[in-house]
Amino acid sequence: MKARRWNQFAFVLSAVCSAACSSENEGLSPQAPRDGGGADTGDIEPPCGPSTLAAGTFSLSFGGADYGYIVHLPPDYDGTKRAPLVLNWHGYTSNAQQQQLFSNFDLVADAEGFIVVYPNSPDASWNGGTCCGGGAAGRDDVGFARALVAELSSKACIDAKRIYSMGMSNGGFMSFRLGCEAADLFAAIAPVAGKIGIADCRPTRPIALLAIHGTADSLVAYNTGALSPEMLTVPDTAQKWADLDACQGPNSISDGSNWSCRAWSSCSESVGVTLCTIDGGGHCWPGQSYCPFPTVTTNFDANREIATFFKSFKLP
Repeated sequence: MKARRWNQFAFVLSAVCSAACSSENEGLSPQAPRDGGGADTGDIEPPCGPSTLAAGTFSLSFGGADYGYIVHLPPDYDGTKRAPLVLNWHGYTSNAQQQQLFSNFDLVADAEGFIVVYPNSPDASWNGGTCCGGGAAGRDDVGFARALVAELSSKACIDAKRIYSMGMSNGGFMSFRLGCEAADLFAAIAPVAGKIGIADCRPTRPIALLAIHGTADSLVAYNTGALSPEMLTVPDTAQKWADLDACQGPNSISDGSNWSCRAWSSCSESVGVTLCTIDGGGHCWPGQSYCPFPTVTTNFDANREIATFFKSFKLP
């Protein structure tokens, strides 16, 4: 993976994405597993105290580094009911604002009542393991994620059982790492165009995974072991996660015109594992019409699938 291509991505995205990232998505999408015992059953949570969290851009220092983050609040959030929290991580050479535009997740979050926070790296990279360079190597970005959740929880009415991680590319690697090392905090992860970037991934509990990846991704290869410490392809990665969760399958398959989803079920603690593959898809966010590394698809709505998946699982 060459830094020049990533820098091209960041430059083009900054200039174009604000005009092109919001698109109308059409077509059918597969349903996430709905048999999980962690599914939201409408449990009544005790009321929260006064909420001081506001939408906007903020900073947080951790481990000697200065991070930032953008908060997006759903329109019906009033601080009286516990809301799910989603961290949405940007890719290498990108930033929080670009990820907010590129993924266009706010619209779905508004409909579902999610608080969405876009972390911002001190140097445009995350320590997700093998991907993707920059100055993040050796930095405790998992510790930052924990500190960020603690900071947000001190200010907002957040449901501690419904905290999730998603992200693009290097942000997908970061989400995988959080699944490996912070399964006590996150109920589910949804990396797009990512892999497990660390060796010896051992979550402390079964954790739900929805992985989304294009077969023609030129930066994070689908069918080779590139950027994987264990030389795993993307299907191998999903199978490894299913094995970690003691799942059976894959025993559920959904197919569209240019996508397919394989789901593992009967997992330990009733979590679920799903891999959605975009046939011919590039290093893109499926469902959005803009992508600097085509080919993009708009008939698979990654945001809708991620939201549906997250709603299906919570911590025990």
